[in-house]
Amino acid sequence: MARQARSKSTTGIYHVMLRGNERRPVFIDDEDKHRFTEIILQKKQSSSCRLYAFCILDNHVHLVFQEVDQPLETLMKRIGVTYAAYFNKKYGRIGHVFQDRFRSEAIEDESYLLSAIRYVHNNPVKLEGEFTINYPWSSYPWYMGNKQDTALLPEMIETLNLFSPNQQRALQLFSEFHLQEEPHQFLEVAATKSASETPEDLIAEFLRSRQWTVEDLCKKENLIVTADLIRVLLTHGGISGRQIAQLTGINREKVRRIAVSVEPSP
Repeated sequence: MARQARSKSTTGIYHVMLRGNERRPVFIDDEDKHRFTEIILQKKQSSSCRLYAFCILDNHVHLVFQEVDQPLETLMKRIGVTYAAYFNKKYGRIGHVFQDRFRSEAIEDESYLLSAIRYVHNNPVKLEGEFTINYPWSSYPWYMGNKQDTALLPEMIETLNLFSPNQQRALQLFSEFHLQEEPHQFLEVAATKSASETPEDLIAEFLRSRQWTVEDLCKKENLIVTADLIRVLLTHGGISGRQIAQLTGINREKVRRIAVSVEPSP
């Protein structure tokens, strides 16, 4: 089936979601999130795009970009390739880091732009339980002046000016705006998962992306990568370690050790 064409924005502004391949974490620690922030700023400068908002979570990232010198597809490819090279080198991996096809939606007016920025900044609510200015890996602290080593981008100043030409008043209104209920529906990680996707589908996707057979899962040299599949199955597949061992042929004790490493702390 042919892929559906992306909706083109007449303003050139898009809300973009880029997620880890097979839904696995791609930002393991703060160093990874910091490096990704550096990369999007570097690509922003080299492509003259405008960055209105971002939020980096463990297994996905939200961005609000306006394309200028380069189309969105080129910009996102450059970001993905650069981060993948860093990530694979750091963790001794090969292959894809991000899902091949990022998701995007067009933003056509100021009202929807502001809603998209609010939605992106509110993503850590799922982690913190409530909206917080303390989450460091989004652009919200930039807007609010809480990152002392980072100057406001011109497009961020323009965004604040939509609230008020007075900076202090604009910051107050911007903060209050983030506490209001969001009426729009935006791209969600959960929406990318088919309701009919089974553990067998996840395994098949994993093998297909690497051109592996099931036998490759049990090879000693593939242990680090195979562990990623086990974590995905335990987190998203809804099956037990025993079932994973049966479906993959991986030693049950090996599955058990990996399962213990992903269990939440008491």
